[in-house]
Amino acid sequence: MSHMCDTAFMETVASRELRNQTRELLDRVAEGESVCITVHGKPVAELRPIEERPQWISRERFIRDVLAHQADHGLADDLADLKSETTDDLPWP
Repeated sequence: MSHMCDTAFMETVASRELRNQTRELLDRVAEGESVCITVHGKPVAELRPIEERPQWISRERFIRDVLAHQADHGLADDLADLKSETTDDLPWP
């Protein structure tokens, strides 16, 4: 699948500018801006902020977001069997 930079909504930056101003461009991206990188005027890449992902999710969210989309329904049964063996309800020391 091919994706093009949406140059109507983001600045276009030549690869030479990326090389010469890497830190400045990365600072802008860290602040939320997306930048389209070109080589010889042709869009080839997009610098954009990464989406932050939670490192921990609740059991309820895991079931809703992950298990609901699993092809292996046996996994849900296995996890339900293990539920009583988890320590999620224990207080943090």
